[in-house]
Amino acid sequence: MSLKETIREKALELTFEDVGFTGVEPLDIYIREIDSRPPEMYGWVQTERFNTRRGAGVGQKHEWAKSLVVLIRNYHRRAFPPQMVGVMGRCYQVDERIEHAAEHQKIVDFMRFLKSRGIRVWFDEELPARMAAARSGIVTYGKNCFAYARKSMRGASWLESIPLILDAELEPDEPSIELGCPKWCKNACIAACPTGALYAPKKMNPLRCIAYNSYYTKDITPLELREPMGTWVYGCDRCQEVCPRNQPWLNQELPQNEPLTERAQNFSLGTLLTMNDDHYVNKVWPLAFYISRKNAAKWQMNAARALGNQGDSDNVPLLVQSLNHSPHPMVRGMSAWSLGRLGGTRAKAALEVQRSREKAPVRAEIEQALENIYVY
Repeated sequence: MSLKETIREKALELTFEDVGFTGVEPLDIYIREIDSRPPEMYGWVQTERFNTRRGAGVGQKHEWAKSLVVLIRNYHRRAFPPQMVGVMGRCYQVDERIEHAAEHQKIVDFMRFLKSRGIRVWFDEELPARMAAARSGIVTYGKNCFAYARKSMRGASWLESIPLILDAELEPDEPSIELGCPKWCKNACIAACPTGALYAPKKMNPLRCIAYNSYYTKDITPLELREPMGTWVYGCDRCQEVCPRNQPWLNQELPQNEPLTERAQNFSLGTLLTMNDDHYVNKVWPLAFYISRKNAAKWQMNAARALGNQGDSDNVPLLVQSLNHSPHPMVRGMSAWSLGRLGGTRAKAALEVQRSREKAPVRAEIEQALENIYVY
């Protein structure tokens, strides 16, 4: 058995869904695409500290590199709790640092196996993983910019691509960089994108993406995005949920994710809005750590916006409490927006009382809420 086949066999033995191989030439398609976009659109991943364009020049950055081996891991093997659908993205089902230790261990075991064969191996977080997977022939692209399994997982996109850099010369597999969407699909993902982040096939403005705005931005969510973001508080699956390529996977019966189901209440909107630091650090942050350990306020702001978008007047008392007592201006500001959206006499009274206590910009949020509020 060749070294390449031995490596492939080990990856499948460790239950990775698929494995492919490619060279270390620059990922030119990715580089051209990034260079064609306005600088502000992808500037957040082109910094001195973290730069995916730099990572795309694999062989230039790592002069010792000779090959890439790319693994794909299925993160949706178990059912997603219904109460978390539309609130969190499915890729956050398992905790990388606690429960996810077994999954992480598979990568560690695979890297140890390679080292035992005398192969130098390295993971570079700057390397564009989806493009590497496509060039290694194990995924194709969707119009929504996600990678879809080519030969496994019923062709679904619920996967993570894991590229590893090797110093072993291995024959590359046939690339599959092409668009894999059925010709009869009339851009379902683009039509379903609530914020218009997807504006053409394989074209996305991350600055309008719900997932990006749910965890990467620092300030209060822009007004024009609040209503379209709906009840999502961490991530978004909308463009994947409507995709016809994902329906075979979504329509099958999957085993329950019992640990996550037990913890689902920790992520209810009311709990997130009113949580203390102990709850955040021990029950929320370990599962979803794109938001800083010190930034529970981001979660609370997202929860306040989601409660307003639910359209349920029963949420008013929670939002009034948040408006009156949160120490964070962006949480109070978003609570004001949601109270204005829900309306009613109690919401209006709370906004009027709090207005005199606030300074800009929270006062501006309150005044705008009062201007638009409907009293029934």
